[in-house]
Amino acid sequence: MKRHRNLYEKIYDMDNLRQAYRRARRHKGKKFYVVEFEEHLEENLMQLQKELREETWQPLAYKVFTTFDPKQRVIHAPRFRDRIVQHALVSVIEPIYYPIFIHDSYASLKDKGTHIAVNRLTSFLRRHEEPVYVLKCDVRKFFDSIDHGILISILRKKIGDERVIGMCQKILACGGITRGVTLGNYTSQWFANIYLNELDYFLKHELKVKEFIRYMDDVVVLSESKIRLHQVKQHIDAFLKTLKLELHPRKQEIFPAQVGIDFLGYVTWHDHRKLRKRNVWRFIRRLRGFEESSDSEAHITGSIMSWKGYAQHADAFGLNRKLTKEHPILEVAS
Repeated sequence: MKRHRNLYEKIYDMDNLRQAYRRARRHKGKKFYVVEFEEHLEENLMQLQKELREETWQPLAYKVFTTFDPKQRVIHAPRFRDRIVQHALVSVIEPIYYPIFIHDSYASLKDKGTHIAVNRLTSFLRRHEEPVYVLKCDVRKFFDSIDHGILISILRKKIGDERVIGMCQKILACGGITRGVTLGNYTSQWFANIYLNELDYFLKHELKVKEFIRYMDDVVVLSESKIRLHQVKQHIDAFLKTLKLELHPRKQEIFPAQVGIDFLGYVTWHDHRKLRKRNVWRFIRRLRGFEESSDSEAHITGSIMSWKGYAQHADAFGLNRKLTKEHPILEVAS
């Protein structure tokens, strides 16, 4: 396996830092911390470059806050200068890892995503004339459970520059965190994908599983044999233990595909697809809130357009017509 060396200089190359800055500010140009950084842009980028070149860069303390959509999550947001560094790092390691990820890994990767993953699931289902069964499972507290030592050993398989490894260790340990990767770091999605790429290779090359999809820690496997799926689940459970992970005890099931596969916001059959019911009810509650609130038209329009973008990937014409009749505010974004 080829190990890549002499990577560190590419990270602090000024062209790379400028591109990283532009990516980090995307959709955040009016934020006060971006405006503040841009007041002395070249000076700040040169200071970052100096710290990286001399290996004195240290990530600053996170800004910690909690979100509640759709469930409670604690977010550790890095400072803007550190987000630039993370983008600079990823721009160097992405060309190494992207080509070795399997085709059916879909989370946080360019030209992938939920809709491509659900379309792939539909194509798998349409291959079968016989009844087909589904193993659906996910990893318990995945992001919080990633072992730093194991992750670093996985990174060393492909990265032979210890200065890059040291940068990764600094990012992982920021805030005194000794286990897990923080929601909010740009690097976290990449570290998580690299970590579970080990599972992908195990399923594909060791177990010879042909029809499976992974979206971060959510896994779906198809087979015409229910017995085979029980065996696969046991193997997954055992392999995850080598990564110091475990399957979520309440989120692992084997069932016939004909009842519909609830995956990534949709319920999918071989010939049609519906929206997940709880997502529909959540949107209806949001509509009712819009009708009673003084939210800006831009905010309402953005929310409705987001819904329509989601709904267009399912058989939801009748549902949208019914919602529009009951909630005329939907016409605002038509």
